[in-house]
Amino acid sequence: MIIKPFEPSPLTKGLQALVSRLQPTHLQYQKLQQELKNKEAGDFGEQYIMKQLQQITLLNDCYIFHNVMLPSVLPMQIDILIIAPKAIILLEIKNIRGTVHFKNNPRQLIRTSEIGEVQVFTHPEIQLEQYIQGLKHFLGKHHITIPVYGAVVFPFNNVNILRAYEGLPIIMAKELPLFLHKHIGKSKETTTEIKQIILSQLQHRTPFPLCHYYQIDSSALQQGVYCESCGQFGMLKLRMTWYCQHCQNKCTNAHIKALLDYYMLIGDTIMNGECREFLKIESQYVVKRILQKVCATSTGSDRYRQYNLSSLYLNRR
Repeated sequence: MIIKPFEPSPLTKGLQALVSRLQPTHLQYQKLQQELKNKEAGDFGEQYIMKQLQQITLLNDCYIFHNVMLPSVLPMQIDILIIAPKAIILLEIKNIRGTVHFKNNPRQLIRTSEIGEVQVFTHPEIQLEQYIQGLKHFLGKHHITIPVYGAVVFPFNNVNILRAYEGLPIIMAKELPLFLHKHIGKSKETTTEIKQIILSQLQHRTPFPLCHYYQIDSSALQQGVYCESCGQFGMLKLRMTWYCQHCQNKCTNAHIKALLDYYMLIGDTIMNGECREFLKIESQYVVKRILQKVCATSTGSDRYRQYNLSSLYLNRR
C-alpha cells in the first residue's frame, strides 16, 4: 500500500525553473544543466522502482513511502521506505549509466561513462548505513524495536557494477522480489503504529530560494511569463487571459508558473512592484488582484505590503 507516493524532488523542480530562466552564457549554466540532468535521472529511477513495488503482491500488507525525511541524530533522506509486518526495509536508488566501481578504503563510487569520463561520488553504502542507524535511533526514541534492512538498487540494466568486497546488498530492480521475500514475514498483521509515527514526524525541507543557494544574482534571471506552448518568455496580460505574441497561444493562469518560479528562485514573499517587474505588467491594480487571488496571507500595508507565496507552492506540490 502506497502511503507517500512518488513526487519529483523539490530541487528538480527548482532547477528546471532556474535553467529555463538563465542565459546559456551564464557562468553556472552548464553546471546547473548537468545537475538538473542528474536529478531528473534520479527521480526517474525512483519513480520506476515505486511502480515496480506496486506490482509485487508480497507487499500488499506493507506500507510504502517515497522520499522520507525524519528528525534524527543522523541526517536522513530515504529514497524508499517499506514497513513490513516484521521488518523495515530502506532502498537507496541509483540510476547511473556506464561502469560503476565500488571502492573500499576509502569507500568511493567511481563511475566511468560510455565516453570514458570519470566521476567520483559518495559511496551509497555510507548513506544507507547512516539512514539505517538514524532510523533505529528514531524508532528507539518511540520505544520500538524492529529489524531494519537496506539495499542499494539500480533500476535499469545499463550499468556494469564492479565490487571486490562484501557489504550491504547491491541489487538490480528485477531482484527486488527475491530480496524482499528474505526479509518480509508471513504475518498478516500490519504495523500501523510505525506508519502513524512516521507520518506524524515527516519533515519537508527545500533548498529554496535557489538564487541564494547557488549564489546567483536574481538580475541574471529572464523575467516575464513563460508560454507552455512554444517555450518563449514574454506573454502579454490581456483583460481575461495571457497572450503569446510568438505562437498566439492563450492561457488564463500562465502567471501561476511564473510566481512559482519566483518562490523557488528568489523568495517566498513578493511586493506589488517586484511582481510587476517579474511578470512584466504595468498596472499595479492588475497585479494587486492577481496577488490577492493566489496568496493566502500578506503583511504590511499599501505599497509596502508583502504577499506570501508559500501557500501557492504547497497547493501545487
